Amino acid sequence: MHADLEILEFNKILKEYSAYTATDLGKEMMLKQSPSNNAEEVKIMLDEVSSARTLIERYDETPLTGVLNIKEAVKRAKIGGTMSIEELLRVCSFTEAESRTEKYIRKVRQLEVPTETLDHYYNGITMHPRLQQQIEECIDVKGQVLDSASPELAQVRKKIAITEKRIGEKMNSLMQSEAQKLTDTLITIRNNRLVLPVKSEFKNQFKGIVHDQSASRETTFIEPMACVELNNQMQSLALEEHEAIARILYRLSQIVALEADTLLENLRLFTILDLIFAKAKHALAFNEEMPEITKSQIDLRLARHPFIPKEEVVANTIAFGDYRTIVITGPNTGGKTVALKTLGLLSIMVQCGMFIPVAKGSKTIVFDAIFADIGDEQSIEQSLSTFSSHITKIIQILRLMSPRSLILLDELGSGTDPKEGASLAISILDYLRHKNVHAMVTTHYPELKVYAYNLEDTVNASVEFDIDSLKPTYRLKIGIPGTSNALDIANRLGLNPEIIAQAREVSLTFDNDTSNLIKKLERQSEILAIKIAETEDLKVQLERQSLALENQATEAKLKQNRLTKELEAKKREELGKLRQEAEALIAELDELKKKAAFKEHELAKLKYQSRKLGSDEIDYQKTNLQRINLGDQVNVIPYQRNGIVMRKRSEKEYEVQMGSLTAVFTEDQLEYSKTKVDKTVTNSSKVLKEGVAKIELDLRGKRYEEAMDMLDKFVDDCLFHHLEFASVIHGYGTGALKRGVQEYVKMNKSIKKSRPGGMNEGGQGVTIIYFK
Repeated sequence: MHADLEILEFNKILKEYSAYTATDLGKEMMLKQSPSNNAEEVKIMLDEVSSARTLIERYDETPLTGVLNIKEAVKRAKIGGTMSIEELLRVCSFTEAESRTEKYIRKVRQLEVPTETLDHYYNGITMHPRLQQQIEECIDVKGQVLDSASPELAQVRKKIAITEKRIGEKMNSLMQSEAQKLTDTLITIRNNRLVLPVKSEFKNQFKGIVHDQSASRETTFIEPMACVELNNQMQSLALEEHEAIARILYRLSQIVALEADTLLENLRLFTILDLIFAKAKHALAFNEEMPEITKSQIDLRLARHPFIPKEEVVANTIAFGDYRTIVITGPNTGGKTVALKTLGLLSIMVQCGMFIPVAKGSKTIVFDAIFADIGDEQSIEQSLSTFSSHITKIIQILRLMSPRSLILLDELGSGTDPKEGASLAISILDYLRHKNVHAMVTTHYPELKVYAYNLEDTVNASVEFDIDSLKPTYRLKIGIPGTSNALDIANRLGLNPEIIAQAREVSLTFDNDTSNLIKKLERQSEILAIKIAETEDLKVQLERQSLALENQATEAKLKQNRLTKELEAKKREELGKLRQEAEALIAELDELKKKAAFKEHELAKLKYQSRKLGSDEIDYQKTNLQRINLGDQVNVIPYQRNGIVMRKRSEKEYEVQMGSLTAVFTEDQLEYSKTKVDKTVTNSSKVLKEGVAKIELDLRGKRYEEAMDMLDKFVDDCLFHHLEFASVIHGYGTGALKRGVQEYVKMNKSIKKSRPGGMNEGGQGVTIIYFK
């Protein structure tokens, strides 16, 4: 897409963002960023940056340490070239970065941080642990090829060590025997050969090959004849070592070549992630927000120019409502051009997938092209004046623009006769309006104020000027045209009052009805703008207070949850000890039961209390205090089940039917649920004396051992609550559960008798038991 990036100084934005990248390729790509005019693509880019910001806030940024530029080296290996030791170590560093990324994304997913928009990048990264291992087996961290890299290299280096030892022995022997002929007792190197420093007067008496002489000519460096052959062997072995290392590097390069495609793809993905996280880090550093991408609405709330320091910049809301053209009027140095550049720069940033310095709730659209004609661009080479330069640029804009273009024009029609300039400016604006583009223009011409007032799709705007301080406030006021304030400024500066008064009278003669009406509307707009600002301030205060209350409530809940967890932990610890003691006591009582007569209900009571340790049910509170009458449907609070009031047993006791069974409950245990039921409910069931224990047990689907254990606990509960009878549902199945229940009934001395269920009680799939 076309965008006047240079005029709007977008390169400065890119340079600033590049400082937040972590890789060389990321920095290079950041400096080449250009806007997209595809709305879906822009939305995806913004969502990716949003996810990256969330990751940074809730965990950390993606690890990119070690992601080096291996592109050219890998490509060379792919076509059969040999990589250097340094290049192979860079590949090794790259594979380590892959491993760190794998650990990072695993941790992120454990923390349940949403990463859906970035998953396709992370899922596309291929791990190369074997490649890293193969390189590290051959090259150490200092860049030295290890002896173990190949048997050939190990053998050559062994020979080198032996030869060096032999040369050393020869040299040491000569240094001792020829010590008076040497200037120093040390072995040195000249021309890659081991030599001794011999005094020049003895050089003809010392058998060997002369390789060099000192600057003073007092020392001659001679290779002893006894070491020439050994030095020759060393040279030959050094060549063999070099060739062995070359073969190792070629072998490793071919291994890299096999993984070239996945390595290059990983590099591409890492570079993209670097760009995304750089944008997210910049957004966090400068408190930038993601605007909503819409089809037609532009509302940049409290927009700030990116280059002006935050403590100095004046935030302005730039919005296109029912209008598509904004005409900004007012004096020079008032901030009109800043408003133009702010809109242009922020639009380009959004379309590059960058967050922008605006308030939350901002909205914008994706433009097909962004054109700008800003500043004095006289061309000396082409002999063009300021006016000609601007017109040439405008001609180009009018030729290339489309209905979804953004047009930014500074000082439209300036540089020529005011009347002709104003006429030309109005004609250009008419042309832009008919093409349905979004446009923001600045001008000095008062005729354009009247022009904007007469149109529904065009609005006046101005940049506020403080008369008292004689300085612009840089506050953009949409709906209010600007004034030059020339007379007021002259008065403040001390111009003769008589001249000021006469000037005002002359000015009045120039005013017409339309100008007077505009001034009246300006005053009304100013009053309305103040009221709107006050309302917005109040709204912000209320939102802050609401947020503060929500935070307090959240903190209170978190604190309560922490305390509850601590209490639960202590409770479980104490109950564990108590349960162990109770189980030991029950075991002892069971033994006593076998030996002597024992009251079953007392044993059942102990068992019940033991089993209930730590399993207290929720104490449901009665919330509906409406009076209960016969036939009402009620909620039985201990059971949290519905029932129907059949009759009143006493002042505070009611007989309630729950399904096929009926029990007696106190008024505190019942809660009104629905109005009286019309039909009469017949009570064909026994009445329980207390409404505290369960009156039926369902064993269907349970294993035999589990079912018998449940039955034993159920009988204990019934005995403890003095129930007269209870219902055990065992179903039909194989008959094993039914036989188990019948055997248990025969063995338990607390059960008086049992019978199969009746027609309305479940038939042969149910056993009704009666207690003594």
